Amino acid sequence: MNIVLITCDSLRYDRLSCNGYSQLTSPNIDLFSKQAHQFSHAFSNGPNTPHSFPAIFASRCSLLSNRFGLFDAPNTFPEVLQEHGYQTYGFNAANPYISRHFMYNRGFDVFQDYLNFDLSTETSNAPNSNNSDDSFITIPGLDMEHYLVSEENVRAKAELESTINSDIFNHLKPVQKKPFFLWVHYMDTHYPYLPQREAQESLKMGSISKEENLKINQAVRENIPLSSELLQKTNNLYDASVRQLDSKIGELFEFLHRKNLYDDSLIVFTADHGEEFMEHGDLQHKSKLFDELLHVPLLIKKPFQKMPILNSTLVSLLQLGPTILSESNCESPFLLRSIFPGLNEAEELESAFVFSMASFGAGNGTPVGKDMSRLNFMPKRFSCRSKTHKIILETGGIERGFNLLNDPEEQVNIGIESVGLEKTRNTLIEYTKSIERFQVSHQVARLRKNLEF
Repeated sequence: MNIVLITCDSLRYDRLSCNGYSQLTSPNIDLFSKQAHQFSHAFSNGPNTPHSFPAIFASRCSLLSNRFGLFDAPNTFPEVLQEHGYQTYGFNAANPYISRHFMYNRGFDVFQDYLNFDLSTETSNAPNSNNSDDSFITIPGLDMEHYLVSEENVRAKAELESTINSDIFNHLKPVQKKPFFLWVHYMDTHYPYLPQREAQESLKMGSISKEENLKINQAVRENIPLSSELLQKTNNLYDASVRQLDSKIGELFEFLHRKNLYDDSLIVFTADHGEEFMEHGDLQHKSKLFDELLHVPLLIKKPFQKMPILNSTLVSLLQLGPTILSESNCESPFLLRSIFPGLNEAEELESAFVFSMASFGAGNGTPVGKDMSRLNFMPKRFSCRSKTHKIILETGGIERGFNLLNDPEEQVNIGIESVGLEKTRNTLIEYTKSIERFQVSHQVARLRKNLEF
């Protein structure tokens, strides 16, 4: 059985037409959803890529490590597949946080992250460290603002968006002598929003000129409050980016059909996180834990599946790796179990919680520079949600509680002592304590290792 995992950066659940959006943003994904398991309550474990992807690849919460990446993750599911004889291919459309620089090439025979420019590096200066320990951490010195919006990289992003599929097809064209695992990460819906004219016109939104596009993206970059008119145009650009992404996914599915690789493959489609359009005062995806950033699409087509199966079980992307390994009959090293078979009603009531978390810097931003390797010292947010309630706890004692039935947009903080929140509150408090205990034990183990050295 071949396996295809499609992850999309910054793709909101509610912007796909198969999920009820009024614009026809996703005709190809809509067709795919009609022969897949459709999960309406799937949530990311982090609001941005460095906090979400450890859960996807390593079934591991990001804050179990002191630094971004997969440096100290015990296992990744691509490694397990590789050990079981899979030919593994990874194509990341130049998101530096999930590049080889952060060890996301683990378990791949072929890995392309398209970061073909030299990145400066910086090394942490933690005390009592040695070269065999993870206290000395070499990480990319990423100037993210330059990377995202410099003119040369805007051009490079647009060019890559138009060519990445051809690279994938060239690698898969030869007859595969053993089963393969393909991971592709698309960046069309990640800021800056650069949809081509065809995608804009397909939504009848009118074409936005290059000059106006750059003006809008500059406003998004600066995270300034937008007028209603400018916010609508920003949303239009995002919707057209979704449509452009959908076209690319349609091309991938067409190729798999043409090579007779579609029907008998396990195909998983999801996003690492969503995107905010000022619902809680910001743009893009700051380190906040509201649903516009955490609610993600999840579609899973099993081999030879032809009919849709709706699933409203509350699921977490922490379960993605265990699910893929279970479906491929590979023994899983992870503690969590597969999404399949579904929980019965009693089990769901007992265990249906999803935890998400993030560390944050100035202005709720993702930690940058040396802070990427000292997450234990950064302020943090944790959330726990059931289908009906959510609690968010933050460094400094800030607490938020939401009744999601009455307030699905999370605008009214009812506090964490309200009726109905008791179990969610206690579950989250115990969870944060378990994270703290792990961090302490990990630090003690490192110190012992250094003393022995």
